[in-house]
Amino acid sequence: MKQNRLISIGTFILVLALSGLMTGCMEKDVYDPNREKEPLPDPDKYFGFEMRSDVRLSVNYDIYGFTPLIEIYGENPMETVEGTPIKKEGIEALFKTYTDNSGKYEGKMQLPTYLNKVYLYTATWGLPGCIELEIKDNAVIFDMSAKSNPKTKSVTRASSDVPYLVNKSQNLYSLCYWGEGGQLDSQYMTKEKNIGNESILDLTDRMKTFFNKGGQDNSKLLGNGKTINISIKEDNTALNLIFLNRSASYNNTFGYYFYKTGTSVDVDQVRKYIIFPNVSFDWYGGQILILESGNKVRLLYFDEDGQAHDTFPAGYTVGWFLYADGFKNGYGNNLEDYLKLPDLYNPYNSNLRTSNPQNNMSAFVSVKDQKSGKTILGAEDGVNQSYCDLLFYVDATPGSSIDDPERPSIPDEGDKEEPKPDEDENVTGTLAFEDIWPSGGDYDMNDVIVEYERKVYFDKKNIVTKIVDEFTPVHDGATYVNAFAYQIDAAQIGDKITLPEGAILEKETSSIIVMSNAKQNIGNKYVVTREFNGSFLKNQLLSYNPYIIVKYSQGEQNRTEVHLPKHKATAYANQSLIGSNDDAYYIDRKGAYPFAIDIPMLGFTPVTERNRIDSQYPGFATWAKSMGNDCKDWYKK
Repeated sequence: MKQNRLISIGTFILVLALSGLMTGCMEKDVYDPNREKEPLPDPDKYFGFEMRSDVRLSVNYDIYGFTPLIEIYGENPMETVEGTPIKKEGIEALFKTYTDNSGKYEGKMQLPTYLNKVYLYTATWGLPGCIELEIKDNAVIFDMSAKSNPKTKSVTRASSDVPYLVNKSQNLYSLCYWGEGGQLDSQYMTKEKNIGNESILDLTDRMKTFFNKGGQDNSKLLGNGKTINISIKEDNTALNLIFLNRSASYNNTFGYYFYKTGTSVDVDQVRKYIIFPNVSFDWYGGQILILESGNKVRLLYFDEDGQAHDTFPAGYTVGWFLYADGFKNGYGNNLEDYLKLPDLYNPYNSNLRTSNPQNNMSAFVSVKDQKSGKTILGAEDGVNQSYCDLLFYVDATPGSSIDDPERPSIPDEGDKEEPKPDEDENVTGTLAFEDIWPSGGDYDMNDVIVEYERKVYFDKKNIVTKIVDEFTPVHDGATYVNAFAYQIDAAQIGDKITLPEGAILEKETSSIIVMSNAKQNIGNKYVVTREFNGSFLKNQLLSYNPYIIVKYSQGEQNRTEVHLPKHKATAYANQSLIGSNDDAYYIDRKGAYPFAIDIPMLGFTPVTERNRIDSQYPGFATWAKSMGNDCKDWYKK
């Protein structure tokens, strides 16, 4: 028994010894990529060297039944040519999207971090074309529903002060007092949202198509000049004037006059009544909102005793006038200023333009829109004869009182809508890589430099339909043969992919190896096209993960990948290199330099070989040391 027990104990000890030996071998054989690495600080302690950031965008045009396209620019996209504001050629928007059906958008956009203001642009008539907006608290906000109180006196039908005398020598009066910038309150004007089954902006959009904004000569609409003014055929006719659009560069003062039908009129002697002191959407770069498409004012008839009536008798004709740039140069910031100190203001009588021909030319045209049944009034404040610098329509009750069969007309083409091509948003930039990662090096950031252009196509519902990526290697200062690739979220890789010659779709990593040898392909353009079947919205589009593969060999795993700071390597990367040597999340451990950067510009000038990037871009060091708060545009020198 004792002997057996000793054998059993010995056997047990032997088993333990062998188990320990095997366990030790197993521990040594198990791969641990983090063994013997110095633990890294939290990634938030490192500056990520980002040159773009997410900015909140909140837009509310306060409209109904229309979805305008909005665009964001880093510089003013407009210029004035021969008195007409036009969009500059060759300028690219930083961000584009459609609003919802009420003119609202809430979301994020990526902008270069150096910007402190942007320009909100829309080509939609009836909305402010271009507004300069401040980036404040990492947000851009424009809200046309937030009406400020202009503190103006308002016209009422019982007011004994109407009309207000503005300039006796010019026989100029006003239906209203106005506040700063020409503000008018809601007691003076109301707002129309629809004309029948059509929204006010749908009507305005049709007028854009008809008048063809862009300087088209519409002088043919003048006809014989006898149908421009509104002749009233029936007693007790109510006339309302509704503002549609301003595409003028001038801040025009606009109004009306009336005279007995069939008589000649001297526009200098007839009483003229201001309706809108400043035909403008906004003032002070959008800080003060003035007019909205659909703003409506009731026109008043003044009898021989000077009494105001809100209907017109038969036998009178209504004409129109404007003072070109009259508000800016003539009538001051508000009417009280003008009345108190008239000598300070010059009303620019020489810029008076009327609908009764002067020098055989009228400043207005009128056309009958058959679909809405309204009379459209267009104004010309300059010389290009587009006659759509200002647009209004006249609403009469009864409508038959102002109809004229000789007036030019816009035919009713029904509700057909011309299909519009998908919009596209273009994002450009330059990627620069160091291929000596994870070891520290010269940080000249010129081993591989690739310019890119990403064009995202989307429909009116903001659904992405196609993405076209263009990559062009522009510099290679590396000793190694390096590939360039980018990783795409697997759910957004596309339903149909068209690759350039030599490119590889690496499904295992959800990557596209764009070029296997950047050095041999300097200047060659690589185009990758991905098409989608309505699978996701534009605001759901995820960012790419671009990288280079050092000493690339097709199909090789455990490879050396260099990514942008704080981006993850793919499943094919050699995990043991991550966080080793000088690496900390693709940043050098001291936090002074990245191993790759994304620069939001094309044409970046590479640093001379073996010179640190801050030796030739001195602002880089300040930018990095300040965690991106200073010298945000260092790359522009």
